[in-house]
Amino acid sequence: MNRFKLNITPKMPGLVPPLVMVGVLVVLLPVFILMTLDRVKKQDEFIRERFLITGTSLIRTFEAGTRIGLGSMQWGIERLQSMLEETAGQPDVAYIMITDAMGKIVAHSDAAMVGKIYDGWPDLASLPMDPHRISSRSLNTQDGPVLELAKRFVPFNPRLRGRGWAAGHGPDPSYGYGYGNMPPGPPGPLGPESSARPAFGAFGQTDHYIFAGMSMAGVQAAQAQGFKNIVIRGLLFFVFCCSGIIALFALQAYWAAQSSLEQVMAFSDNVVQNMPSGLITLDTNFNVTSANRAAEKILGEIPEKAYPQMAAMAAKITGSGGVASGEVALNPKEQGELRLDMTVSAIPADEDQIQGFVLLFRDLTQIRDLKKQVETNRRLAAIGKLAAGVAHEIRNPLSSIKGFATYFSRQYENEPEDVEIAKIMVQEVERMNRSITQLLEFAKPMAVEIKQTRIEPLIRHSLKLVSHDLEKKKIRVETDIRTRRETIHTDPERICQVLLNLYMNALNAMDSGGILEIGVADVQDDIEIRVADNGCGIPAKDLEKVFDPYFTTRAKGTGLGLSIVHRIVENLKGDIRVESRPSKGTVFYIILPVNGAVMAASDNKSIK
Repeated sequence: MNRFKLNITPKMPGLVPPLVMVGVLVVLLPVFILMTLDRVKKQDEFIRERFLITGTSLIRTFEAGTRIGLGSMQWGIERLQSMLEETAGQPDVAYIMITDAMGKIVAHSDAAMVGKIYDGWPDLASLPMDPHRISSRSLNTQDGPVLELAKRFVPFNPRLRGRGWAAGHGPDPSYGYGYGNMPPGPPGPLGPESSARPAFGAFGQTDHYIFAGMSMAGVQAAQAQGFKNIVIRGLLFFVFCCSGIIALFALQAYWAAQSSLEQVMAFSDNVVQNMPSGLITLDTNFNVTSANRAAEKILGEIPEKAYPQMAAMAAKITGSGGVASGEVALNPKEQGELRLDMTVSAIPADEDQIQGFVLLFRDLTQIRDLKKQVETNRRLAAIGKLAAGVAHEIRNPLSSIKGFATYFSRQYENEPEDVEIAKIMVQEVERMNRSITQLLEFAKPMAVEIKQTRIEPLIRHSLKLVSHDLEKKKIRVETDIRTRRETIHTDPERICQVLLNLYMNALNAMDSGGILEIGVADVQDDIEIRVADNGCGIPAKDLEKVFDPYFTTRAKGTGLGLSIVHRIVENLKGDIRVESRPSKGTVFYIILPVNGAVMAASDNKSIK
């Protein structure tokens, strides 16, 4: 049969408290927002940087192409205008134009704009003088947002400016070309006096600027989609983090609940196993499913099927549930009749369903035995009181008989036979008087007087009182006092009385030449006094009865000596036990508290 074990289905608490979820949101939401904004900012910066690179490459490429074209003197303003229109046809290019220092448009990707004033950049002088530096800004136009790039327009190598023919290697500088080694080309379609030369000459005489507008309209949809993707990824990251943290809290809560449940189950199982009442559980078919230690102790071997009496009591509550109780008589194997006080309750499953029964019971047999013992003790106490009263009444006539026997022994001292009879009468009266004295001593309340007593002198004094009897039977005495204490708080008169009774029992159990051993030793915080003999011993069947009143194995014994010893030791809050083997001897062990057994030890009050 398995030991009793609770069968509990753990009921999990809520995953995470609401406050924890709110805390997670409060912590992660700012992180999510900051990360999203940072990604959006980086995306905008990347797009702007890409358009800056594209616009810069476009301007520098245009400058390089212009430099090559002007160097060969193959084309003029018309060719420059055509080149701007072709360049503006590239993807993401909104416009490209060249202006002079006053903002007048010299060339434009839109031919209609040539000759007009460009006021989009009111202070052209603020642009860097360094032709390698490019400025940029964002604009909102009718066609959408534009990233505009601007720089000084230098379609020649600045290091060659002022050299060439101006130094005697080319045409007269009055042409105003100012391009160094750039020779005049052949006449164009408009002839040598076409407008190309004044225009190109103007590039050399005044500052010009090139502007490239990169259309951002095409990337707005890409930006929106990128922003959407960033937000979606951020949301997924946010949800993932929240889920992870919540799962961590839920797992922690589960572990805590599981640990608490295991502790509760272990505690409950320990309580059930060590409870003094028997407990067994049954299923709906009245099969025993578990039992605690008390149930095994009361019933012995636990059956697989419940006893019919148990099943009958459980069947009473099968339909309606509730609790049933009553007294049950059982007849387990190898035991007599057992009477149990039993309570049966149902183990509910679902609504109106029962999954088993719990039987809680206690053994009434032991209680009845205790009641019988209490009743016997009550009767013995009544008999003892009666015996004490009768003994008191008998002592008076015994005194008279002893007096008359003494008188007759003196009156007929010349008659030896009569004198002998008179002496026998006196001896018997004294023996009866001793028995009555012991009876009165056992029946009346016992008073003890606690005081500080020296151990070794107490032992020596008790042996001195029986020295005559010891010498008469040639009994050798061996003492072994090994205690580290010199004194003990106890009643010396009562201890002496106890030792005398034990000495006399030992003398009666030993033949001539026996050995009486008395030992004193420390046992933790107590003192142990040992009285041993090598006499005839006590049969095993009588060991449990030696302290019972009126029990004796001697023909002339009263059976009260050891009972009085036991009572004295109990009143001193000590303990006495006996060990004996037939033909080997007997040992009595007396355990006494060192610091006094009663509260009166400090002020020498008597306790009754």
